[in-house]
Amino acid sequence: MNEETFISDIDLSKQAVIEPGVENLQYKFHEKLLFAFVPDDEINAFLDKHSRKTLGKFKTVSFRPKIYEVEVNNQLITLCQAPVGAPASTKFLDWLINYGVKQVLSVGNAGALANLPENTIFVPQRAIRGEGTSFYYKEPSKIITLNKKFVRNVENEIKKLGLQYEEGTTWTTDGFFRETPKQVLQAKELGAKTVEMECSALAACAEFRNISFAQILFTADSLADMDNYDERDWGGESHRTGLSIGAQILTRIK
Repeated sequence: MNEETFISDIDLSKQAVIEPGVENLQYKFHEKLLFAFVPDDEINAFLDKHSRKTLGKFKTVSFRPKIYEVEVNNQLITLCQAPVGAPASTKFLDWLINYGVKQVLSVGNAGALANLPENTIFVPQRAIRGEGTSFYYKEPSKIITLNKKFVRNVENEIKKLGLQYEEGTTWTTDGFFRETPKQVLQAKELGAKTVEMECSALAACAEFRNISFAQILFTADSLADMDNYDERDWGGESHRTGLSIGAQILTRIK
């Protein structure tokens, strides 16, 4: 009996049985997407401050977000709430790409593995592939490097806004309650400063579909001292700030 794991033999051919455009909907989204891992009320508060309209709706059994057109800095962008976790968020992103999205900036929170204050801005340059979804889009490897040019453009705009930020490696995991001391140490040895649940998968999907992707993370809870785990305030203050910063950066990038 072959004991090799199923995921180690994934077929990376471009054609799938079910393609993202299987519904053949008449949607056309703006090329720039702000993909936001924030609560509903923060999305609504942001929308209340901008001219917007609904462009479409993504329908699944348990998550049915609207996709919005929002005007920021006299420019129209796409905005939607993103679902937590690599499989759900990557499925949604792949679908959005099919309907016109080409530049994606994601904003959200991450646990701190290094001694970073809460709500620190962190820009991933690399992501440890501790989830399974990315392997359906990219050949096996321990780490994925994000689009260097697009990440650099994002960082340049952060600097122009006069904001301080950290950069480096993040660890993407599927197992929120399986961040064991051993795995935390392994991730830190690979240079990880944060841990979250989507980055490496979204980056792999974007690379597979040949579009640009970057992410801005804001530190939430802290695993820096594993004997004294600190949930802090889960990065709550950064939700609204993240939307504002993300929208400003996305509209400034060429």
